[in-house]
Amino acid sequence: MKKRIALIAVIVMMAVIVSPVRAAVPTTSIYAVVKDEAVTVHTADFPAGHTFHVYMGYRDTQGVNGYLVSKLTTNEGGSFNAKFYIPEELKGEDIISIRFESVTESKYYTYNWFFNESATGSIGSSSGTTYNNLGAGVPAWNILSVVKGSSVVIQTRYFPAQQRYAVFLKNGALADLNWYETQGIETDEGNSQIITIAIPPELQYYEKIAIKLYNINDGSYWYNLFDNINQ
Repeated sequence: MKKRIALIAVIVMMAVIVSPVRAAVPTTSIYAVVKDEAVTVHTADFPAGHTFHVYMGYRDTQGVNGYLVSKLTTNEGGSFNAKFYIPEELKGEDIISIRFESVTESKYYTYNWFFNESATGSIGSSSGTTYNNLGAGVPAWNILSVVKGSSVVIQTRYFPAQQRYAVFLKNGALADLNWYETQGIETDEGNSQIITIAIPPELQYYEKIAIKLYNINDGSYWYNLFDNINQ
């Protein structure tokens, strides 16, 4: 009997030793919102030593293809408060999605949403920290003109200096994931540039065309949509 008890104890100990340890899944809770200005998020179980890109987008998008609003460095990880400013393009929206994607290791991501109304929650502490390493403004661009089926002219703003971007276009239908790479862009001194982008033959007859500028240095990207009409 003693031998059986000892054997069972050894088996139990081995089971404890070999049991896999699962990494905690990062999550977020909305702590506070200032309408059309900023949201403060309380994080939990964030991995240490990671850099996250933070995106905001329209409701029900989970922040996918949203506007890059900040870069967040987790330092020791765990739980902390972080404040992010709402981009101009989303001001006036009733509900805004927010997404965190790790550029250090792709398996780490999380998303949430919030009402764009001033309110303070009860989660976390009130001493939030602003994480924003994107300079004076969030990179974005405006559509200046379009020659139907031929080209689109854009003007960038707040783009970082000495970066290279790949330009992709696709059918503006959300279900179409077939992007066409058209050219590369060097930002030189950064901030504002006027750029003419050729529309590939495969897309020249679509009513709406999506455009994405992808930073080949750090994987960040910006997304927009334009009507394929003379304007």
